[in-house]
Amino acid sequence: MKIRNIILLTLLVALFLGCAGREPTPGVTDSEILIGNIQDLSGPMKELGMALPHGSNLYFNYINGKGGIHGRKIKMVVEDHQYNPQKAVAAAKKLVEQNQVFCFYQVIGTSPCEALRPTLEEYEIPLIAPATQSGTMSDRSRRGWKYIFHTDTGYDKQANILVDYAYEQNGDAKVGVIYQDDDYGANLLEGIAEAEERHGITIQKEAYQRGATDFAGQVMNLLKGGTTHVIIGGVVREPIIVMKTAAAMSYAPQFLGISPTMDHRVALGAGKEGEGFIAANFAQLYNSDAEGAKLYRELFENSGTDPKVMGMYNFYGFMTAMVLVEGLERAGKRLTRAGLIRAMEGFKNWDGKGVFPGISYGPNDRAGTESVVLVANRGGTQQIISDWIE
Repeated sequence: MKIRNIILLTLLVALFLGCAGREPTPGVTDSEILIGNIQDLSGPMKELGMALPHGSNLYFNYINGKGGIHGRKIKMVVEDHQYNPQKAVAAAKKLVEQNQVFCFYQVIGTSPCEALRPTLEEYEIPLIAPATQSGTMSDRSRRGWKYIFHTDTGYDKQANILVDYAYEQNGDAKVGVIYQDDDYGANLLEGIAEAEERHGITIQKEAYQRGATDFAGQVMNLLKGGTTHVIIGGVVREPIIVMKTAAAMSYAPQFLGISPTMDHRVALGAGKEGEGFIAANFAQLYNSDAEGAKLYRELFENSGTDPKVMGMYNFYGFMTAMVLVEGLERAGKRLTRAGLIRAMEGFKNWDGKGVFPGISYGPNDRAGTESVVLVANRGGTQQIISDWIE
């Protein structure tokens, strides 16, 4: 009996020391998981920066109302980087050092996300679903790649698909592109270069600075160049201005857009000048029959939010929140950053209630998906006009 008691006491002491020696996970308590989000709340993309967290919180609140993740509620802290990479880094350090967040989520913008790479490495902290479609997010040659889990098809892949579409529609097409002169545009141009090589063509390229509101020079150059198809690498404002400017010059090419232009406000803002505009998108529309889209509409309508907020970017926040929640669920009760990374690496064709084409990761794969659907503006509304394209 005495020996048995000694053995039992030894086991209890070992268990106590093991628990006492385990470092607490930042941002995780028995009742809460604290995540950090860095948006543009007061800069050139502030409308998007407000819409994304709102959509995310729709889903987080839904999950919290059902008991949370393994008994823990999700709380999101949002900082403002004004679409400035240096401010994004400062905000990230504040979130890690002062707020003690568990992970980063949905940081908006290619350049701000690129600037965070050293911070991700330094703190070994994951960034789930960065709000950029830049293919560089999953580039293994770049710093911090293992901490980034990208959900969206890259700008380079989208550009390739849009050039292919132009030539499928018109074998004599002459393609041009208007691109933002920063990291966003650089990744888009990588896809353009690949398409030029495959098709044996030269694509006319017209750059603009972030925040530009005058595109007369770029549009005039494309008109003089005889382009029949123009790819717009912008967000919401840029395609509206470009298409209206072209119409004023009696220039009517087929306009095509990279996924950030795929927002209902483009259809509304461009009016008749935007009729027939086609954009690529990496997910189903918020008004589709996908189970995830139906849940989004139900939660949005019950939230009492102004219906004008409903749209692609609000739904984008909702969709990517589903990705993070799935990863947290898979990571289990004993939540760690390394555990979340392992859990995310286990995704295999996960479609988020039918919203995504199928997200997959692995130890050496952070791309998520490489498929898009094409969406057309018709009669002021958006309609999907293709199956998933790779």
